[in-house]
Amino acid sequence: MDSATAPAPQSGDDVPNFLMLNQIPVNYVQQLETDLLEPVVFSQGSATSDGFARFTLQNKGFLHSHSKLFMSLKVTATNDGCFNAPHIGIAQVIKKAVLKIGNKTINELDSWRGLHAIKSSLITSENNHEREMYMTGRLVSHDYNYLLGSRFDAAGYGLETSVEPTWDGSVQDLKVPGWMQNDASAPDQAPSFQIDLSDLFPFLKVNQLPLYMIDEPINIELTFHPTVKQRIQIDSGDTPDVPVEIVRDELKFAADYIYYGATDEMQRYAQRNPALNFSFVDYRLVEHSTTQTALAGSVVRNLGMANRLVPRILTTLVETGVDEASILGETNANAPQINASGVADSTLRYNVKYNDRFEYTSAIDSTARLFGQLTNSEGAPFITRQEYADEGSVAGGLNEKFEGYQQGTDLSGKFFYLGTRLTNGRVGQRGIDLYITGDFPAGVDLMRSYCEYVRVASLKSGMFEIYNA
Repeated sequence: MDSATAPAPQSGDDVPNFLMLNQIPVNYVQQLETDLLEPVVFSQGSATSDGFARFTLQNKGFLHSHSKLFMSLKVTATNDGCFNAPHIGIAQVIKKAVLKIGNKTINELDSWRGLHAIKSSLITSENNHEREMYMTGRLVSHDYNYLLGSRFDAAGYGLETSVEPTWDGSVQDLKVPGWMQNDASAPDQAPSFQIDLSDLFPFLKVNQLPLYMIDEPINIELTFHPTVKQRIQIDSGDTPDVPVEIVRDELKFAADYIYYGATDEMQRYAQRNPALNFSFVDYRLVEHSTTQTALAGSVVRNLGMANRLVPRILTTLVETGVDEASILGETNANAPQINASGVADSTLRYNVKYNDRFEYTSAIDSTARLFGQLTNSEGAPFITRQEYADEGSVAGGLNEKFEGYQQGTDLSGKFFYLGTRLTNGRVGQRGIDLYITGDFPAGVDLMRSYCEYVRVASLKSGMFEIYNA
């Protein structure tokens, strides 16, 4: 359903379908032009209000799906060991991402970083360690924690940053590299990271926009979290509630415009395709407050999405009270508590119902099966069993510190992503009901569900229209 339905080129025409990235030959002639755009509107925000930025694209060429947003942060006072949450990097700053063409909203998602955390778990540890750590600030890769003075005996495992851990007398403490830290005493040395455009707007992973065929303004609007508690994590012992600002001079959008062909191929493509239609997926956020007591007694929440094609849903149970004095911050996903045997409590139940049918004939009561359903829905996440479900802490498990915080406390059972691929067709009038029961941690107070649904866009005579499939 993520494929374009644009008319195929006429017989004998050598112009491919430029909308679909996988249909353009790898050796096709193309030219790339890059504009480094400043925000036309910018607001820093405050401790209690959101920040905001808007970028306006030019109507030329095809918008490259891997155009980049560059961003850097500045700690205003006191702290010297600040770092970005390792599972989402610099993306933790962004609260909401919107793509608009004219007055039509193409993509819009609140609590964007929660979805980004799920998608980021699909990146291999090698990619995180060798590439993403330098480009986006994400560094969830793992290594053994070798005993002091030994290169062969390991007491457990933990995050890997290519920095030798320090020894505080009882346990090793891992630090992020110095160049990744935000130091209030050296604001000019703060690192600058990037966010991929296709991460902000997932439909661009398979489609690209023909900006030169659009006669309306194209805007990217970003809402930022408040300056306090949400934009960065602090080293253990640092002062909390210190404002963190976005460096205005470093906030830029590198818009890559692609031109195909050596002559007039793009003009011929536009003439042959005066009306274009293509389908893509968008995400709708549904949030419900909850409590440990409610979850223990069974929770049923309606996610809506009536009369829509919904391929999958993703759900997390969040403890919103976690602030910057932690490893992951507010972007956490809590697993059920384990019993004395080291496995999830037997009360765990999960199911989804729509069109008067349950997706699973019997409710899932095993974290292993839930992990399998997530893999079936999204792909295999590169997180450990202990990080996913707080189970399987073999060979010492997560046994060292990270920036002064115990990894075994801050990471165990904090990547519990629930993914379901729906198979019962278009959702009916009742919508989707999510059933969940379990003994979850006391701090869990919010259930977030990201519902993926299919939309159709139409481009005719330079004007863009969009509607649900």
